[in-house]
Order: sequence, then structure tokens, then C-alpha cells
Amino acid sequence: MALGSNGLVIRRVKKIKKVAHHGGAWKIALADFALAMMALFLVLWILSVATPEELASIEGYFQDPMGASVAGYSANPIDLGGSPAKSTEKKLDLQLPESGSTDVESRDLRAGNGPDSADAKSINDMVQKEMGRMNILLSEQQNLRIEVTPIGVRITLLDDPDEPMFERGSARMMPDIENTLLTMSSIFNKVANPIVITGHTDSSRFSGSGRLDNWDLSALRANAARRILEEGGVEDGRIAQVIGLSDTIPYNRFDTGSAENRRISITLLTDEAYKKMLDQNLRNFGTPAQQSDLQLSPEAIF
Repeated sequence: MALGSNGLVIRRVKKIKKVAHHGGAWKIALADFALAMMALFLVLWILSVATPEELASIEGYFQDPMGASVAGYSANPIDLGGSPAKSTEKKLDLQLPESGSTDVESRDLRAGNGPDSADAKSINDMVQKEMGRMNILLSEQQNLRIEVTPIGVRITLLDDPDEPMFERGSARMMPDIENTLLTMSSIFNKVANPIVITGHTDSSRFSGSGRLDNWDLSALRANAARRILEEGGVEDGRIAQVIGLSDTIPYNRFDTGSAENRRISITLLTDEAYKKMLDQNLRNFGTPAQQSDLQLSPEAIF
């Protein structure tokens, strides 16, 4: 049929069905987002319920994943029953201690958890009671002082010119002071409080053999007291600090050369004081990696 005539023209259009593209990229993105949100809320929940020891353990892992953590626990980020090196059975141990996943307690957990370690008053009452049982009268012990301080109970042994505690210019103890410390050791074993031992001298300048001075002398005498206490049964893990303070903190401030300034102080710390001391030591003398981040210069410090 020719074009332009009155005949009917039928046009057939072939329709091609278009299929929409169903890619899976958006599903992967959504899954990643959901996983990230779950991890975020899981971390926030852990931070809200974790104890300070557990937080220190987590911090230690991220500082050194292959080494021991700060708090002394397992270096594994996810621990389901103990370190693989310690575990003999591949099963979940439901009897784990609450504060960690290993049976070895860190030094800060071994001390200060006794039943009588909460406050200084209870410690002082116990010391007084035990001394009464041993017939040790404070009125007759002029060189022995027991004082309640903000950090605990302090037992101070003062020097006596007539009955000195140490040989002059030496850390060698006299037999009487050794016996006194051995007697006190049995009293200290009644509680689990951490112990701080400090040695002090008077203001007299001392220069002994081997170029020793008052700093050396006070430190050596404090350490000698520590050894005697350990011989008496005090565990080494309970010793929190051993310090030599020379003549910087005189007992008699009006006569710095007085004999009573030559002394040994033994302090039974309360739990709160011990934790504060640990936190302060960690901040002042802790991880070098954290301290090296500080941009300090001699001009800024001095």
C-alpha cells in the first residue's frame, strides 16, 4: 500500500522489558554501619561497668598487645576463661575471679584486702589490743609512738642517746630494736594492710666511709627495718614503699639536731590511702610512653 493513501497503517513497536539493577553494595555498607554501632555501644557499656583494674588491663593491652598489661592480667583482648598459656582445658571457666581472668593477683590486689583494713581506727584498736596482750606498755616505751594519721596508723621508733637503735653512722641494728621489730611483726600479721617504711636522720651532717651521707643512711636503715619485718613473717608483697627521707621531715621541728629525729616510721595504710598512693605513683612514675607525649622543655619547667 502506498504512503499517503487512506489505507490503515499498523505500526508494531517492539517493547523491550528493562530489568532494574539489584546491586548488593548497599547491603554491605548497612552491615558495616550496624557492626560499627554495635561495637561502639559495646565499648561504652564496658567502660561504664568495668572496675579500675579492668580498665587498666584494657589500657595495657592497647599499649602493648603482645606483652603483659598494666594491671597484670591477660594480654588477650577477649579472654573466655584465662590465657591459653595458663589454661589446660578448652572450656569456659565460670568460677573466675571477678576482677581478672588469671589466678595470679597483681601486687596492688594482694595487699589491703583484709577484713580489718578499712579504716585507721580499727587498725589502731587492734595494735593497742595486741600490744596489751604482749604486755608492751606504751608508757614504759618512751621511744615508741603510735599515732592515727590521715593515711593510716603510724608506729614510730625514736632513737635514744642512751639506747641507740643503730650503730653510729651505720645501718646495723642493735639487738633491742631487732627484738622490738620482730615482736611488732607478729602484730602486723594480724591485718593485711600495705606497709610503708621511712627512715629519718637528724640535721647533723654525716659523711661516713664509702662517701655515705644522711640520704644513704636513712635509706639503708629503712631497708634494714624491712628485712627484719620480713624475718618476722611479714610478706614481701605487703611492703608498699621503703623510703629514706634524710632530715627533711624532723619529728622535733624546734631542735632539728635532736636524737628523736633519728627514727624509723612504719605506717599501716588504709585501703583508700593505698589506692591513692598507687594512682599518684602511676601518674608520676608510670608508663614512659604516656610521658613522652608531653612536649616539655627546660624553659617550661624551670
